[in-house]
Amino acid sequence: MKVNILDIGSGNISSIQFWLENSNIGSQLINDPNGINSDLLILPGVGSAGSYMKRLTDGRFDQAILEHLDKGGRLLGICLGFQIMSNWSEEDGGVKGLGIISGRVERLPHNMSHNSWEAINFNKTKLLGQSLNNKMNYSRKRILNGRVFYNHEYGFVNDDKEAFTVPVSKQLEQYSGFLVKDNIIGIQFHPEKSQRTGAELISMII
Repeated sequence: MKVNILDIGSGNISSIQFWLENSNIGSQLINDPNGINSDLLILPGVGSAGSYMKRLTDGRFDQAILEHLDKGGRLLGICLGFQIMSNWSEEDGGVKGLGIISGRVERLPHNMSHNSWEAINFNKTKLLGQSLNNKMNYSRKRILNGRVFYNHEYGFVNDDKEAFTVPVSKQLEQYSGFLVKDNIIGIQFHPEKSQRTGAELISMII
């Protein structure tokens, strides 16, 4: 599988590359919207929604991402890269997202900063019906059961009833920690920092 990582100067790119390399998956950094040419495009994200979306739109990456999806390419958004897939984010006074997944991004309750490990458990057979599932190799691990690392202050509230979603935690169950809709994957936690569980996850979704 050919993998591109979007490089707009905002994101934990080196950590993402190392995460992929540990699973023997090569990748190419893309800093030109015309350079996207892959089976999977990864949107890493660290920072704020306003500055991230401005960089996307100023560089015409927003349209390039949509064109990638229209051609049947897969998209993986991590942390902020997941949040900007929404219709709208409360951050920075309100920011319009890409509108790829019906939903919104809200400040976590009590202005909390969620910086901790949380349990995650799901069987990828639950993804039946998503086009992504048709590309999965069932000789690989089917059940993900472990702990993943979160570091965020905003959460994704999913409004798409057809999407498969796993909540962040019991206390933050209204927010999606992991979401799959068709050929789109959204991850709120940091898989590249989630040790063994992060490695197992990539073998399931790529």
